[in-house]
Amino acid sequence: MFGGIVYGLAGLVPTVAGFWKFMLTLVLFNLTTASVVLLLSIAYSNTSVASLVGTLVMLFNLLFAGLLISREHIIPALEFLYYISFFHAAFEALAVNELRYLSLKEVKYGVELDVPASMILSVFGLKAQAFWWPNIALLGIFFAFFTVASYITLHVFVKEKR
Repeated sequence: MFGGIVYGLAGLVPTVAGFWKFMLTLVLFNLTTASVVLLLSIAYSNTSVASLVGTLVMLFNLLFAGLLISREHIIPALEFLYYISFFHAAFEALAVNELRYLSLKEVKYGVELDVPASMILSVFGLKAQAFWWPNIALLGIFFAFFTVASYITLHVFVKEKR
């Protein structure tokens, strides 16, 4: 509901398809985050431990979202960490949705320069063609994985006490 209200007020891409892609990304991100928290709350019986582990998981995802550390500043052997961060998948999907077809015009020394947004995205380490695959697909895969893992953990490890 919040995304529907804010979308027009923030001046984002004024297309119906852009709006629904935005909403899909937000819903999948929220479902994935909720399923991670559900798994942690099932896996740890102690609330303090679950809270600490949940904070560490969210900090890890935030660290590799692409806001704090860009891909150029990390060694290639650790680049896979971007692909297991659902924050990164949502951030890149939202950025691509809003900036993909944008073109910036700059006038320098009397010459008008067109700068495509795909170049700007690549400067920040984002891939201009990465909306459906890998980002939206990864959010769906993460959601399904954490939901199934929550069910298995609940079914196998949690015993009812009467």
